[in-house]
Amino acid sequence: MKSSLFLVAVLLCGLVSAQQGGLPERVQKLEADNDVLTKSRVAFPAALVDTDDWTTKGPLGADETLEFKRVITNIGNGYDPATGVFTAPVKGLYYIRVSGVAGPNGELHAGVKKDGVNMFAIYHKAGTQAGASNAMVLALEQGNRVYVQLWAGKSIADQGRLSTFTGFLVFPM
Repeated sequence: MKSSLFLVAVLLCGLVSAQQGGLPERVQKLEADNDVLTKSRVAFPAALVDTDDWTTKGPLGADETLEFKRVITNIGNGYDPATGVFTAPVKGLYYIRVSGVAGPNGELHAGVKKDGVNMFAIYHKAGTQAGASNAMVLALEQGNRVYVQLWAGKSIADQGRLSTFTGFLVFPM
């Protein structure tokens, strides 16, 4: 009886190997699939400042890329807090969101750019500590750069959690 079960197991393994190219090829496919899954995990939320004290940026004489310093999570290491730039690690569809609080001049205007091209913006002109937010789904190629620029003459404020830049991979393409 044991030898019959062993024979059936050997035959089934041989059948599976013949259908799927053998064990080494299956292992390589599993490793490749796992590599794709690992690379397709991308998410980052970051706040403008890394302090709980009210902090203001602007008004400035020229447009300036905002560096969101309090990085909560950086899965996939696509966001660089030193430059304020998210670089897509894989080609895919990404959800990008920005929110901000108007600074002391009461005017918040900031744009989200992809490789230098305006994609969407936030705008508020109603007094200090008023907020605005916006989001968009963007198709990004590997290496595309997305960042937030504060427009000249405008200001933004934060207390470590109110003005944020967030993105995550919806699915790879």
